Amino acid sequence: MKRFGLTLFLLAVALPGFTQTFDQTALESIPIQAAGRLKPLDTFARESVRFITGRETWGKRRALETLVDWMAYPDKHDDEKMIVIGEPSLRTLLGVPPGDRYVSANWLLKHEGFMPYAEDAYKKQQEKKDLNDAQKEALQVVDRVQMYRDIKSGAALVMVAIPHGENGGWISLGDLQLFPSPEPKAGEAPALPRQVMSALSDTLQSYMQGNLPGYAGATRRLKDLLAQIGGKNYPDQKKIDLEVHYNHLQPFQNTWILFLLAALLIGISAVSGARWAYLGGWAFYLGGLGLAIYGFVLRGLISGRPPVTNMYESLIWVIFGAAVFAIVFEAVYKNRTFALAGAIIGVIGFIVADATTGVLDPGIHPLEPVLRSNYWLTIHVLTITLGYAAFLLSWMLAHGAMWIFATDRRDIDRVKKSTLWAYRAVQVGVVLLAAGTILGGVWANYSWGRFWGWDPKETWALIALLGYIAVLHGRLSGWLRDFGFIVGVVTAFLGVLMAWYGVNFVLGAGLHSYGFSVGGTKYMIAFVVLDALVLASVAFRVKGAPKA
Repeated sequence: MKRFGLTLFLLAVALPGFTQTFDQTALESIPIQAAGRLKPLDTFARESVRFITGRETWGKRRALETLVDWMAYPDKHDDEKMIVIGEPSLRTLLGVPPGDRYVSANWLLKHEGFMPYAEDAYKKQQEKKDLNDAQKEALQVVDRVQMYRDIKSGAALVMVAIPHGENGGWISLGDLQLFPSPEPKAGEAPALPRQVMSALSDTLQSYMQGNLPGYAGATRRLKDLLAQIGGKNYPDQKKIDLEVHYNHLQPFQNTWILFLLAALLIGISAVSGARWAYLGGWAFYLGGLGLAIYGFVLRGLISGRPPVTNMYESLIWVIFGAAVFAIVFEAVYKNRTFALAGAIIGVIGFIVADATTGVLDPGIHPLEPVLRSNYWLTIHVLTITLGYAAFLLSWMLAHGAMWIFATDRRDIDRVKKSTLWAYRAVQVGVVLLAAGTILGGVWANYSWGRFWGWDPKETWALIALLGYIAVLHGRLSGWLRDFGFIVGVVTAFLGVLMAWYGVNFVLGAGLHSYGFSVGGTKYMIAFVVLDALVLASVAFRVKGAPKA
């Protein structure tokens, strides 16, 4: 009996599910004004920790607890290596040891070359001069250090809604200390600002002491006091709680698991013909689509707009669109190849979206002025990205066709079918991309006063469209036989990559500045090179074989 009791004790200590943690329920749902919108403190913590460290969790702490720890121990982390430097050229320039991506705030501030380099980059930016990747990253690193210091001081925590305060009626916890708050008379309760600072102090003290009940009580009191100060103009708590729910659910981070199970079962059914595996695969496939739809609905309700305004949102939308097109083609042609291709796209795509949050910001941000038209945003952006989705599916189907050419090219029936499937997907993509490009011109005339201006984004969208039209024309005219057409489909997808990713992350030029960012270039280059090698190896095997 004693041994059984000891076993239970060891399990309770060892398993994370049995360990006690700080109750963040009240704290995470406190509204905060940051980056131009109201959001839960939970969202602010996730975005801030991810921005500063490159990860949403740091050490063994989740984002919100990391935020509290920085405030509770304001000097403890100054020498901790936690400021991420993502650009290798800047790390080399600063003398960061090879393989190390992190430096401390104090190390950067004491570095004799960093601040002059960042100041020079800032001057060039103000003069509208082009910056290299190291200079762009230096400005980001300065912002990371400043964000960390503002969180410690409370200057970044704009959580107090005072009707006649600064910053549009909101002030930070740091500024609240300067807010007029006379000493209470005998028998009177302290003024609300004093009560807020007291609740904040109790929160941090309870955290440092490991007092779990005290922490839960202090955070609830802090939340209630802030709502009391805000009064009737305080944000709708239901909408704040909805975003907290979205953060905890993480629908797009979990969707790939359902698609992986779908791909495995559909693959088994394709090999063995087992109906149970096929039906199970469909169940997981539809479950993945359902979870993604729920995620889009949540993002739409939170932001009040279609969720396709940055690279992260467009990526998950394109992945979702390709998966939907796959099941439509599956229903038409009654072939497991489509469902398998869609499931594989879902697995790879959602994993990439989840793994590259340091490059593709998953945050929900206010719209740029040029995008503030839900009508045009819906019909133009959704249409053109659905065109990309169809091309992505055609790219995956083309790789399936390449496998047939490499392993069983004498099976003329399979060759013809695989080529036809890629052909149909390209046709859908061309119609959607053409419509989206025309609608983009109409929107450009509405926003900028001209239908077409050879902006890099416009130009590359046109190049991508013409590339696929050339492939279709080559197929119809007989210039491209089956394998030539497949090569054309794979090659034309490079135009989509350039229009979709290259303009924003490589060129960084044009009127579509709201989509510009940096990072991920080496991975994209590696992807293109690897795909070219696969295509070359298949072409080498096909060379000299009888034409299909």
